[in-house]
Amino acid sequence: MSDPFVERARLVLQTERDALEAAIDRSTEHVAHAARLILEREPKDVIITGVGKSGHVAHKLAATLSSVGTRTHFYWTSEMFHGDLGAVDQAGVVIVVSKSGTGSEIAQLVEFARQRGIGLIGLIGDRHAPIVSKLDVFIDASVHQEADPEGFVPTSSTTVALALGDALAVCLMDAKGFTAVDFAAFHPNGALGARLNRTVRDVMATEGDVPVLQPDDTVRELAIQMSKYPTGLALVYGADKRLAGVVSDGDLRRSLSEVTDLSNTHVSEVMTTHPTTIGPDVHLAHALSVMEGHQPGAISALPVVEGEQVVGLITIHQLHREIPS
Repeated sequence: MSDPFVERARLVLQTERDALEAAIDRSTEHVAHAARLILEREPKDVIITGVGKSGHVAHKLAATLSSVGTRTHFYWTSEMFHGDLGAVDQAGVVIVVSKSGTGSEIAQLVEFARQRGIGLIGLIGDRHAPIVSKLDVFIDASVHQEADPEGFVPTSSTTVALALGDALAVCLMDAKGFTAVDFAAFHPNGALGARLNRTVRDVMATEGDVPVLQPDDTVRELAIQMSKYPTGLALVYGADKRLAGVVSDGDLRRSLSEVTDLSNTHVSEVMTTHPTTIGPDVHLAHALSVMEGHQPGAISALPVVEGEQVVGLITIHQLHREIPS
């Protein structure tokens, strides 16, 4: 016998998934228009408002936008006309989040913003709401049905509104070039801040945990060391621990396929000289951007160099473990 709770949970998730898929086809251009309007009105602030469950969605969107570089403030619509209109008067854009798009206070706010030339974006769940025609940008957040049995509890509608808000935030992140390094600066405390603010020195592998060779070592010894320490990159030391070169897994594979006498071929013949390096006090987020943004392809490991000496090795796998996705 099937579990009714399992079936209900499955139906809820399927209903909300269907609502999101419909929003993809219908509303992505609206989100793009909204992002462009906000960028046009910067550096003025963004004000976001809503009532009830829509207010909670608006509050979350304001927090997300603020955390990724768009100066944003949230106000409950019901409090707007009790002292908060001064903040609205200085805004560049007002975003109204509402399932119905109705209510006297929403209508008042829209008129107030229009009279002052403030940009108006509506994340509205009813495309026939009277305020839609008065908006600069209408983001269609309508849903075919809510996910509860009676069809009246905000479920699918809040999911779609949240997702559209996230899409808007990420579009603005892209436009501003906002990176994990910037995010770390905005989140200095707590577990997330601690992880994002750590440096290469905090997590790098040091001598004893990485393959280290001399230029005169043989490719046979290179293969042994790289099998012993699977970091994906071997460091080749010159005098005084200065970096003479590196050998990647790919370099090793090519040498094994091309060289017939491993005992008489030296590391200096297969290594890459003048490789990309990174300093030990660089933030992990920046190190990751260097590795992933390298052309023609991402780098899987980097030598860590301080002054003129090699002090360690950092891999892209370490960074993915340390930096939240």
